[in-house]
Amino acid sequence: MANEVDDSDFAIHNRKEIVFILDDLKKHRTSITLDAPDGVSFLTSVLEVSLEENYVYLDISPDERINNRIVKSKHVTLSTQGGVKVRWRSSDVLLVSLPDGDAFLMPLPVVLERIQRRNYFRLNMPQGSKALYCKIPLVSGFFDATIVDMSVGGIGILIKGNPPAIISQGAILEGCSVAFPGVGVVPLTLKVFGVWASHQAKGGEQRHHVGLAFEKLSGGASNVIQRYMVQLEVERMGLA
Repeated sequence: MANEVDDSDFAIHNRKEIVFILDDLKKHRTSITLDAPDGVSFLTSVLEVSLEENYVYLDISPDERINNRIVKSKHVTLSTQGGVKVRWRSSDVLLVSLPDGDAFLMPLPVVLERIQRRNYFRLNMPQGSKALYCKIPLVSGFFDATIVDMSVGGIGILIKGNPPAIISQGAILEGCSVAFPGVGVVPLTLKVFGVWASHQAKGGEQRHHVGLAFEKLSGGASNVIQRYMVQLEVERMGLA
């Protein structure tokens, strides 16, 4: 139980990534369930987070008795619900006074778990020298397609000209792979769920956007994809 977050395939240890995720919870006033071992549980939210000062402030309960029990607890678990589940643990919770009222103060977590469940949340991929490519097997050889968007549910690729015959609605593409920077090649099985004529290149060549869903994605591959997406968000926010 004590290491369930640390040992998770979705565990994040990078401090800048952790701050980015917690700051996003703050911006959206996301409800967080705080659970203590003795059965105490209530909804809170992130008030402030600081990488430099290594702390997180959270809302307290309106019930003073609950607040006192939380402070006396040896450890607490915090978790969000809904599409993106974020979870972490803390063993040092203090009750402090701020100009706007009392709050819980706890150290910035050294590890947290982030599970993206909304498969329709898609992130546009970098292009040019930082572009990612999906290697798709043909009857003879492979072809590399530029990845234009990604989610934990699948990817979108751009194909110049007419798609190969294997790219048809509902087709299962085995033996595919994507080389992620700093990680290496991740093998994938993909299912075609949509093919759309995109636009014409300057030379008049038609381009097609193809939607591919992950099939039987392993926990390790899912973790790599989520970590890459989080890091991309961190870089775009200027936190890297």
